[in-house]
Amino acid sequence: MYGIKCWYNIPLQVLTAAPALHSLVICERKDVADILEFLNHIHGYLRKLSLEYCWFGEGSTGLLGNVVALYPDLEFLSLEGCCPITSADYCLISRLKKLSELNLTNCQVDYVCVKLLETHVCVCEHM
Repeated sequence: MYGIKCWYNIPLQVLTAAPALHSLVICERKDVADILEFLNHIHGYLRKLSLEYCWFGEGSTGLLGNVVALYPDLEFLSLEGCCPITSADYCLISRLKKLSELNLTNCQVDYVCVKLLETHVCVCEHM
């Protein structure tokens, strides 16, 4: 059993030895919140975060709130195929002041309205 535990944690242990990590891709995970919390020591360096087809779970606003708090200098954020994402989540994204590229492919977004020189994001959802 001990060998299985070590094998399961190897990817996360390897990441702890990468303190200057600036780009991270996480695909098809349900435990993305746990992974990001585990990696909170790299918060000062991460510039690109790609979450692809991840399940945020109920209360996903907490997850994106943590992303914004831990990685305020993100320049690239991809939420491709992630769910659920609420309008409150989209509003949190606008707090990333250095964000220059955002990928919302395969996310349920009807439209996003951004006013120039302001940090407001409006998302209309069909009820």
